[in-house]
Amino acid sequence: MNLVMLDIDGTLTQSYDYDREIFGLAIAEVLGCPPVDADLNGYVDKTSTGVTLEAIRRLTGRKPEAEQFEEVKRRVLWHLDRMYRESPGAFSEVPGASRFLERLRKLDGAGIAIATGCWLSEAQFKLRASGLNVDGIPLATSDDNRNRMRIMEISSEKARGVYACPAFVRVVYLGDGPWDLQASRSLGYGFVGIGPRAQALEGGEAGCWHQDFMEIEAVLASIAAALKL
Repeated sequence: MNLVMLDIDGTLTQSYDYDREIFGLAIAEVLGCPPVDADLNGYVDKTSTGVTLEAIRRLTGRKPEAEQFEEVKRRVLWHLDRMYRESPGAFSEVPGASRFLERLRKLDGAGIAIATGCWLSEAQFKLRASGLNVDGIPLATSDDNRNRMRIMEISSEKARGVYACPAFVRVVYLGDGPWDLQASRSLGYGFVGIGPRAQALEGGEAGCWHQDFMEIEAVLASIAAALKL
């Protein structure tokens, strides 16, 4: 059995931009400072846990306190809820994502998993608000580990348990960031870029790329090609 693993922000949900804004506000509110630049490109561990810990350490010069960390998590969820109540239209799936997931569920010889740099509560909120049903799909998050590559490994471990599969023949990851491509390469996973940001990954070296999931057969063909690498 093969495994198709997916990112969330920018891949399943159109949440990359508002996610950065919300994180910058949440950290600033907890520390009582101006809004923080939460662009993942500026951090070592490009996950919710990694950004929070590194940003607080930079701004305070000391290791974050547990209560500070938990308060940032609460503030992020509070801002997501506020944004949804005020502008529910801001939450949407990447076009075709719902239909694509349902098609994957019916695909013979392949399991599905999700590996995201979000915290679990954050990921669940975005998916639900964007109208995506991921019930039964193994999900690894920044609550499992701060390192993106390790999160992907944990996602695969969870999937092996769900599918009663000792080992997957091949894994392909669908993502949109350079860190997604780098982690996939390091783990020996195939990679398919999804979304406008993925088009420019390393000058096109990412391999197959798709704007969204609207052309399902084309995306499935790219996955099949990546699994044969």
